[in-house]
Amino acid sequence: MPRYYFNVCCDGAETTDVVGEVCANDVEALAHALRTAHVWLQRSAFTHHSVHEAWVEIEDERHREVMKLPLMAAAY
Repeated sequence: MPRYYFNVCCDGAETTDVVGEVCANDVEALAHALRTAHVWLQRSAFTHHSVHEAWVEIEDERHREVMKLPLMAAAY
């Protein structure tokens, strides 16, 4: 199964996922990204940045961008 990386980004900063997570496919990776975004929202990690301007960047095992998920998507 492929490994995906979940970087949390905003305009001024990025937290890079160097370990990644094994997911069966892009859909499972999206579900993991939603969980990641939810944790970040709970921790209020972006107190100095607007969460409306933050996202989870999903990369495949070759570090190519697969998709971006707005952090606020996990608030609903």
